[in-house]
Amino acid sequence: MSVVIKKFENSYLLETMNIWNEVIDEGIAFPQLNKLNETEADAFFKEQTYTGIAVDTERNAVLGMYILHPNNVGRCGHIANASYAVNSKARGLHIGEKLVSDCLEKARDNGFAIM
Repeated sequence: MSVVIKKFENSYLLETMNIWNEVIDEGIAFPQLNKLNETEADAFFKEQTYTGIAVDTERNAVLGMYILHPNNVGRCGHIANASYAVNSKARGLHIGEKLVSDCLEKARDNGFAIM
């Protein structure tokens, strides 16, 4: 399996949304109570400072994703916050580790001082 982390693209909307919604359904990691529909997911992923996806290039399948954004506004705008989600079938394959490493780079690239 060859995995690359890249910027979210609309062609991966459904797969990315399904991974996010799977974590919501599990009810232990994200605060949301309701799953995203396609319209909400599209807006949500695009409104982040950066949304990254882990793609298995051999299968062209999304295995995981993250969102990166400011922790807060004003004096806290230099602090980054992120959320990560990995497809339950891909857990244990170090996808999360790859997502976190990429996210740290993207945080710096987007002017965040700390995370």
